[in-house]
Amino acid sequence: MRYLISALAAVLFTAPVLAQGLSANYSTNPTGTVSLGEITIGETLNAKGDEYGAREFDRLIRTLSADLERELREVSLLADGAAGMVLHVVIEDATPNRPTFAQQGGTSGLSFHSYGRGGAHVTAELHDTNGSLVASYEYRWTTPSIQDARYASVWTDTNRTFDRFASRVASSLSDAVNSGS
Repeated sequence: MRYLISALAAVLFTAPVLAQGLSANYSTNPTGTVSLGEITIGETLNAKGDEYGAREFDRLIRTLSADLERELREVSLLADGAAGMVLHVVIEDATPNRPTFAQQGGTSGLSFHSYGRGGAHVTAELHDTNGSLVASYEYRWTTPSIQDARYASVWTDTNRTFDRFASRVASSLSDAVNSGS
């Protein structure tokens, strides 16, 4: 009986994590290469600017940009010059595994030894040269257990989310371009 309850609990608590896949909606057929537009910070994350520290946003944007460029290049869709489509990305929210420098300085009792569940929520829109919406994407992920964060650095799970988002967007876009639908 104890084993059954443990197994059921494991399924119930991990199912939402497994369901957190990429949502990709194509309104038209994507064609050509993609250039990376501006990556911005969404309202929810922007509201945490004083808490996290403004320099953290620059770090997150650089990391996500590098991930997207790498993955789009890998599927031969990153434009070297003029592109047929532009990907605009918003980091809607992000939660660090460990306190940022600003958090440690602003909250007594926090130290780098403190840790918690991290992750992120990212959205993107793909537009053609006329500015028309071609596709929209959404991805969110949070580590399922605080134990997973024990050996993490400040943005480990957020970086993992960015890497997965970039990989899944590139794969989805490559499939859509190559299938013609």
